[in-house]
Amino acid sequence: MNTKKLPLPPIGELKDVLIWAKLQIDDDYIEKGDTLPSIQVTIGANIKGEWAYQTGDNSYSGSVYHYPYWAVIQLYRRSNCLELARDIREQLFELMEYEWSQSR
Repeated sequence: MNTKKLPLPPIGELKDVLIWAKLQIDDDYIEKGDTLPSIQVTIGANIKGEWAYQTGDNSYSGSVYHYPYWAVIQLYRRSNCLELARDIREQLFELMEYEWSQSR
């Protein structure tokens, strides 16, 4: 994956967002069918390099709603934030790759 040409969110900033989001996980944030508290994190981005994040349900509104590309992860207290930041970038890369190649 050559992500250097795409305007993806910086991995360090994504990691920081995830570290902050871990602190927001309450004991009662347990998804149906799960046994551990967690929180959903969605990163929205566009081809211009702009991005935002939100936690929780992303169904109808939020700071990422107007971005065309979304990466969604489930974050647990023991999640590896660097690994998840890489996963987010990979998801966004896959979504943006075609449009980026067409606009060059």
